[in-house]
Amino acid sequence: MQSQTTKCLSVFFLIFFILTSCDNSSKVSDKINQIKKIGDTNPTLALSMLDSLNVSIPNLSEEEMNRFFLVRLRVQDKADIIPESDLIAKLLLGYYEQKGTEADKQEVYFYAGSVYRDLHDTPRALEYFFRSAELAENYIFLDSVMLRNTYSNLSYLFFGVQDYANAYKYATKEYEMSKALNKTELTCLMHLGMSLSAMDSLDNAKSIYSYTLDTIMSTPHLSKDTEVLSTLLSYFSYFKDITNASKSFYILDQNHVSNEDNGKCLAYGEYYNLIGKRDSAIYYYKLILQNETDLYRMYDASKALFHIFNKSGHIEEANNYANLYIQISDSIDLGNRQELAATVNNEFQYHRDKHKEQDIIDEKERFRFFFIISIVAIVILVLITISFVIYRKNQHLKELLTLSNELSKRINDNKKLHEDIVAKEKELVDSNRLLNQSELDLENVRCQLSKVNEELAMTEEELEKKERILSERMAQNQTFLNLLHQSELEGSAEDVIYAIRQSSGGTKNMTTADWKQLYRAIDDLYPTFKDQLLKELGTFTEQQMQVCYLMRIGLSKTQIQNMTNLSRVTIWRWVKKFAWIQVVDIPTDK
Repeated sequence: MQSQTTKCLSVFFLIFFILTSCDNSSKVSDKINQIKKIGDTNPTLALSMLDSLNVSIPNLSEEEMNRFFLVRLRVQDKADIIPESDLIAKLLLGYYEQKGTEADKQEVYFYAGSVYRDLHDTPRALEYFFRSAELAENYIFLDSVMLRNTYSNLSYLFFGVQDYANAYKYATKEYEMSKALNKTELTCLMHLGMSLSAMDSLDNAKSIYSYTLDTIMSTPHLSKDTEVLSTLLSYFSYFKDITNASKSFYILDQNHVSNEDNGKCLAYGEYYNLIGKRDSAIYYYKLILQNETDLYRMYDASKALFHIFNKSGHIEEANNYANLYIQISDSIDLGNRQELAATVNNEFQYHRDKHKEQDIIDEKERFRFFFIISIVAIVILVLITISFVIYRKNQHLKELLTLSNELSKRINDNKKLHEDIVAKEKELVDSNRLLNQSELDLENVRCQLSKVNEELAMTEEELEKKERILSERMAQNQTFLNLLHQSELEGSAEDVIYAIRQSSGGTKNMTTADWKQLYRAIDDLYPTFKDQLLKELGTFTEQQMQVCYLMRIGLSKTQIQNMTNLSRVTIWRWVKKFAWIQVVDIPTDK
């Protein structure tokens, strides 16, 4: 009944919004802000309301159009809609970095990071989440909830690339911000627990997970979060904490989660394995392998099944799951995650170095400003001093002129005139003394100005040295990044047909038709080769078949890697495993 009422209200708001959108007196920006607020609680309705504005897009101003697309990006993120590309994010970044407020930049950086997170571009996702967090940390009036969510995303991304120290760092910041906002959520607690578990701080992790379970049990509506409950059940089973694992199992079981949920199946398998129900554990582990939707959980399930059958003495079954475990590990290529972790750390270091560089530039600008202010102050002081001396000289000249007039008028009173002259001469001597003192002061000022000029020259020389050092460091950083991303894969195939030579050099991508043509050509040359493959290998994947056929025509490991896009470790291991293929002579190109 409540769900039906909610749907009716949503339809009512949508119809009302469409009708009011026809009113020319209403501003589009007000409607967009209204949709933004609705999107915080009902993103599906907000998307429908945004769609109703599509016809108005050509008539929007530049500011309104960018605001429209930013709100759409925000609502799609809240509705968990995965973006198809980063085109809109790039357009918004270009606009708001030039014309946006600090609040606009915080928001557009956050949602640009969300886009790259969903597109699995971890380095660029981190870069924009860093920028969003930096703005919010420097300007306390910005969105604190968005800052908490930024910390949450940073913790998630670092955990994904196995940088557990940074994952724990940002999980701690997320938790502290959540407490300040009085909005501590289960996701925040799980980030802390998972980071501590990965760092082998098991006692602290157990405390976090126990607190999370207590929170769920004391807050009924939280018991619907099956993803968190599945994770808790898995970790309690790993810790062999039967009491808390049983509580988690009971709450999760009340939700009647489908067996197609691999997270639930993995948690159930580990729980049943813990309490000794091996058949039930095997059942749920096999469900994960049947679903075939999550390679990482298939990896864990095949590994668990191998240990169960190996421990029970079923060697043949154990070997089958061991082979499956190896195949899945090749597919997900765990080594690539380590390489990605190194890349992320370098991006993070580059981000910090860029800040240091900006601090040095700001310090230079502050010194230059202080220098200009000092020069202006000295010039003003010199001008004031010169003006004062000239004024005093003029005053003395006026006094001498007055004295001359008095002498001409009182020529008959010699004595008094003589006394006046003596007095005036005395004043004249004092004035000359003051004038001389002023000239000495002016000379001292000139000496001080000369010293300041010398100090400034020395400072400029030090600045030039710092700029050279900074330039060298920037060049070193650029060289390091170039070396990091430089491809080491080179090679050419001199003894295969032209099309295959192009593919192995990386200048042409092999299509399905190309592979079929290659198979037919090799089968014609070596009619028994395919049968020999079946005899030696039994069953094999399409990728293994491609590698075997390329080895058969004599391509090098690097060339095979260029054509198949498999990891270097996988190619090297398969070439060693199938080395018998290269024993037969290879016909040359005519």
